[in-house]
Amino acid sequence: MNNYFFRLSKTLGILFVLYCSIGFAQQQQYQINSNLALHALTAYIDSVIHDSTYNSCFIGMKIVSLENGTVLYSKNSNKLFHPASNMKLLTTSTAVSLLDSDYHFTTNVFINSAIEKGIVNGDLFIEGVGDPLIQTSDFDSLALQLSKAGITGIAGDLVGDVSSFDDEYWGEGWMWDDEPEAYEAFISPLTVNANCIKFNVKPAAKNGERLMVEMAPSVNFYTITNESITSDDSTIERVDVTRPKRINTFTIIGRMALSDTAEEFDLSVWQPEMYFLNLLKERLTAIKIKISGKSVIGKVKRGKKVAELHHSIDSVLHQINKPSDNLAAELLLKTLGREKFGKPGSADKGLKSVKSYLHSCGIDTAQLILADGSGLSFYNQVSPDAITSLLKDQYTRKSFRRFYESLPLAGVEGTLKNR
Repeated sequence: MNNYFFRLSKTLGILFVLYCSIGFAQQQQYQINSNLALHALTAYIDSVIHDSTYNSCFIGMKIVSLENGTVLYSKNSNKLFHPASNMKLLTTSTAVSLLDSDYHFTTNVFINSAIEKGIVNGDLFIEGVGDPLIQTSDFDSLALQLSKAGITGIAGDLVGDVSSFDDEYWGEGWMWDDEPEAYEAFISPLTVNANCIKFNVKPAAKNGERLMVEMAPSVNFYTITNESITSDDSTIERVDVTRPKRINTFTIIGRMALSDTAEEFDLSVWQPEMYFLNLLKERLTAIKIKISGKSVIGKVKRGKKVAELHHSIDSVLHQINKPSDNLAAELLLKTLGREKFGKPGSADKGLKSVKSYLHSCGIDTAQLILADGSGLSFYNQVSPDAITSLLKDQYTRKSFRRFYESLPLAGVEGTLKNR
């Protein structure tokens, strides 16, 4: 990605957060009681945005009183900007308006054959719904549920159903050269560990030896090539982990000195639904539930439900907004499309849901360009007017607390911890 535009989008993202935060100022009981105070506020903001740091930036801002709707400050508020991760405000506010707090992402497990002496005489079906919170540890819960159902083995295949979403792995306008960065992981109804592998890399005991590498999770789905070295030679490039586009072969390159501490790398995997199925199969096998067949993609054959995983919508909202989780936002966007317009969920259907909500806020969506749910796409174009209108609407809703509590607290947590 072009570094200049990356820095610019981050700067604008900070400014969006600034006016979003101040837009909620009434919630924090800050009040402007006189023209003098308003003049001081205006002068202070002007001094910040006219600092030489922002000479090359195009800045837009709007501050509105939630008490009476008075516009306290406005600059280029009707202009369009790349919103970056502030797109997540549009996605999550739509979710709060569309999905009640009792909504859950439920991944169901079915069998369609009889159980004889603990063995299912057929396949085990996993129905993916785009739950972004599933981790390896959740598979232990599935195994326990299968054991309680009297299942000790599967004679057939492990079948993953991904028909709840379309087959678009990425959002429109994403940067192809950002693969395999974890922040641009592939989208799938069957998602585990944010569709990433974590690598812990540290120096070996002696110079000249390969760096020591640990993977989490370790699963027979990807291959590792270690071309790294333990060395104090500063002419050798620093350690890195990479893989070719859409190939699950990870290569460790570069060097670390003997005195270096361990470094961690998170990289996305290609074909995340197969990553999910292979990891689940290995976890079940490890606790003595053997699957004799293969891991395959197919349609679920509903019979007896034998297990499930579920996470609440509000826990997903927190995961999206506090650490600014791109994959979770995209999974939610497709979920919104599926819930409002039917299967398969897609970004187009999800954005149609978002535009419907924005229209209910009095926002002219014809003036906006929406391309994804996370803000990764540079096609997105949103105005400060639209953001403040959205926040004003959320403030008036009974569900406001759900939305508000999902947001990161500046200086304390999430992506705003150090801001």
